[in-house]
Amino acid sequence: MQWEVEALEPDELQRLVLAAVDPYIDRDVLAQRIAREEQQGRALEDFAGRWGTRT
Repeated sequence: MQWEVEALEPDELQRLVLAAVDPYIDRDVLAQRIAREEQQGRALEDFAGRWGTRT
């Protein structure tokens, strides 16, 4: 089967890709990565909030 992905709506393409990879996602690892990314985001926001101030 061959598809012209350019003809698909972006939402439909996203749905197809997510459905194809979903069985291979380790939910525990994903949760750990998301938590780490959120932690890094908070650290970056804290750093940026102090940018230009003297401590």
